[in-house]
Amino acid sequence: MRTRIQVICGQPLPLPGCPTTGAGLRTWSLGEGLKQHGFEVVYSLPKDVLEKVPSPSEDLEKAAFDYHKLGDAVEKINPDVILTQGWLWANMLPDNLQAPLAVDLTGPYLLESLFSQVEDQTRMPFLKVQALQKADFVTCAGLYQKHYFLPWLLLAGHDLLHEVCHAIPMSLSPNMPTPMPPDEPVFLYSGIFLPWQDTSTVLRRLIIALDTYDRGRLLIIAGAHPTYTFPTGDMPGLIDELRQHPRVDFTDVIPFDTLVERTRSSTVFIDLMAHNPERELAFTTRTVVALWSGLPILYNNYSELSTYIRDYQAGWTLNPDDTAKIDDTLNFIFEQPDQVHSYGQNAQRLVHECLNWERTIEPLVSFCQSPYKREQAGSHLDRMITPLDDRLWRSAIQLKNSSAYHVLKDIKRRFLG
Repeated sequence: MRTRIQVICGQPLPLPGCPTTGAGLRTWSLGEGLKQHGFEVVYSLPKDVLEKVPSPSEDLEKAAFDYHKLGDAVEKINPDVILTQGWLWANMLPDNLQAPLAVDLTGPYLLESLFSQVEDQTRMPFLKVQALQKADFVTCAGLYQKHYFLPWLLLAGHDLLHEVCHAIPMSLSPNMPTPMPPDEPVFLYSGIFLPWQDTSTVLRRLIIALDTYDRGRLLIIAGAHPTYTFPTGDMPGLIDELRQHPRVDFTDVIPFDTLVERTRSSTVFIDLMAHNPERELAFTTRTVVALWSGLPILYNNYSELSTYIRDYQAGWTLNPDDTAKIDDTLNFIFEQPDQVHSYGQNAQRLVHECLNWERTIEPLVSFCQSPYKREQAGSHLDRMITPLDDRLWRSAIQLKNSSAYHVLKDIKRRFLG
């Protein structure tokens, strides 16, 4: 009997006719990679997310769940292993979970929430530690993220003397699309509008270059989150401004299969964003899709994926504030089409050698082949807070039994009634 893995995801997956998100695509790529290794994979989505999927399969409908009844879905599926997209879902699972739990930390959620301001920042760290206490196995999208997550895992009681967080970069199928280069340069920017993502500098420099060379196009495929109401930042205003230009084409978010067709028919992908802590840690999904589709990338010089792109000559890694270097690079793209084509070939070589799921998900495969329950040691946060609570309680009792307490109580009764 095959090992059954229940993959719990709160984002839309790249199903036919369905727009997706970075987290949804990463979770799907892990699930599909596990399928390739012979596992039975059951995807579980919230019912309100599944409602937006055209013609969902019977399996998806059976595994769908209400937010506060996730335990019921687990009981129905009866998995051998559970894999969650992010740590939030772990808190919705029952404490007496029988199946081993793998948590894929898809990104620095707390840093994202600083920009979105939709979460209670005082509660989130405690909820995160509480969730990670339940995890038996943890993955993340790269070494930069691993170094960010290790202190959280330490607080949650994980033994850092052993490997507790496994870096699995965003990866896609080894079967890559065939590029279809256009007759003139097409620069593609795509993604969900999010407040921590700012490509304004490079897009404005590109508009100047399009005017200078009087050829080429900018294709923007972007919009609000397809499922949740979420802050969009300043990008919608910028896009409204840019789409007035005669060489700019705009479309809202589109299904993933259509997005791949538009991507492989472009020339260069733009993902050069202003620096901030979230972007520094991000292993950007949209960029991996573009590399997989054979596009060289106009990218930043400060994140982990930058090293891959630079080492393979799969694009250009730039300081997002260096407008002179941006202009020089855009000139190169217009004037050296053969070299740009070569960079696109390098992009698919990079994916084949480093970012395809046959090669990258081995740590998760090994865990699913021999799953285990981690011995729960309690979190360091609990051990810090519990003595503090005890000391405060004892101090309160001592104060209540003191003569000063009764004097103050008598004064309050006399003057305040």
